[in-house]
Amino acid sequence: MISKEQETLPEQPNFNGAAIINEHGKEIPITEEMVQTACDELDDSET
Repeated sequence: MISKEQETLPEQPNFNGAAIINEHGKEIPITEEMVQTACDELDDSET
């Protein structure tokens, strides 16, 4: 029998407390990948 302490949870992204709230009120962590994608899109839009 596996106790509650032995269960492993899926790895959560390290988002350092930054999040957005979607239109349904759900908190979505802002990840490094999201920031990099947004920066890339801004760079592409300046040309």
